[in-house]
Amino acid sequence: MNAEKEKSMVFTTDDKEAWDDCFHSLPLHLQDVNYSYDYHKMYYANGDGDIRLFFFEQNGEKFYYPFLLRIIKIDGVESNYKDIETVYGYTGPISTTNESSFIAEAEKDFQHYCIKENVVTEFIRFNPLYANENLFRNSKTLAIVPLRDYITVKLDRSIDEILLGYTSQNRNKIRKAEKNGVQIVIDSTAKDFDVFVKIYLDNMEHLGAAKMYFFSSGFFDELKKLAINSGTFMTARVDGKILGATVFLKGETMGHYFLSSANEEGKKLAVSNLMLHHGIVWAKSCGLEQIHLGGGVTAADDDPLLTFKMNFSDKKVKFTIGKRVHNQSVYDSLIEKWEKKFPKQSVKYKSILQRYRFTEEDMI
Repeated sequence: MNAEKEKSMVFTTDDKEAWDDCFHSLPLHLQDVNYSYDYHKMYYANGDGDIRLFFFEQNGEKFYYPFLLRIIKIDGVESNYKDIETVYGYTGPISTTNESSFIAEAEKDFQHYCIKENVVTEFIRFNPLYANENLFRNSKTLAIVPLRDYITVKLDRSIDEILLGYTSQNRNKIRKAEKNGVQIVIDSTAKDFDVFVKIYLDNMEHLGAAKMYFFSSGFFDELKKLAINSGTFMTARVDGKILGATVFLKGETMGHYFLSSANEEGKKLAVSNLMLHHGIVWAKSCGLEQIHLGGGVTAADDDPLLTFKMNFSDKKVKFTIGKRVHNQSVYDSLIEKWEKKFPKQSVKYKSILQRYRFTEEDMI
C-alpha cells in the first residue's frame, strides 16, 4: 500500500473557511475553543499580530499549530524579520499522534516555513490540559520550560460532590452572596457586555496592570461574539444592578474560565465566588469533562488569584512554555541593541526570549 503524500499548508487571517475546515477535521477531544479561528481573531483585532495556522497532514495524521506572526522593528523601523508567539491562552501545536517520526516530519516542514518567512524567534504557551509540550520531548531546538501550576475542575461527579471539593470558606462565601440577594443571570445575547468591559478596565486601571491586560475595543467586540457562540456570559446582580460579570468559553470536551471582573460592592458580596460556581454548574450542564480555571498572575505559590481558584479544586496541571531561536545571529544583534538601550533591565528580563520587543511601559 502506497503511503499518502504529505500535505503542508499555512492559512492566514483571510482564510477563515479553510481554517474552520481544518479545525473541524480534528478529533472532538482536540477541538478546543483556544484553537479556533474565532478565538485567534480576537488577538488579531487587538493588534497583536497577523494570525496563522500551520497544518501538516500525512497518512491521515494531522499536526495543527495556530500562532501570531509579527514583524520585528529595528531602531523603530519595520524590518524583513518576524517572530512567532502563540496567543494569550493555551495553545501550542497539537497532533493526532505522538509518533516521533511524524512529529519530526511536521517540524521539518514548519522550520522550512520559518526560514522562508525570516522568523527569528518562536515563543509557545502550551495547553496544560493536553500537556502537548510532550510532543517535543525529542526536539534539539525547542527549549521546554515548566512554569507553574494551574487549576482544573473535573466534572465527572455530581454537583453536590463537586461542591464538597470546595474549601469550606468558599462554600460560606457562596452562601453569603446568595443570602445577600446576589442573582446570577445568563445573558444569552450579551446585551450588558459593555457594563462588563467598563468594570474590567476600571479594575485593571486600579490594579496598575501590565499593558497586555488592557484589551482593545476590537478585542472585546470579538469576545462578545465568541461568548455568544462558543460559551456563556453571566452577570451578578443585586436588585437589577450589575456588580460583576464573567465570560466562560468551551470546546467539545472542556470549558475555560476566561475573563471575570467585579466592582467594589460586588467584591464585598463575594460575587466572583458565586459566578465561578455557576460557571462550573454551566460547564457540567453542557456535558463537558472538565473546566480549566487557569492560574495566578505571578509564579508565587500564594498568588491571590491562584489562591482564589484553589478554593474550587485541588486538581493541578502544569503550565509550560517553549522557546526557540531560528536565527541566532539576528537574535544576538537584537538583544545587544535592547540591552544597550535598557541596561538596568537586562538582568531582570534575561529569561524573556522576546525581550527585544519590550518598551518602558512593558516593564512596570
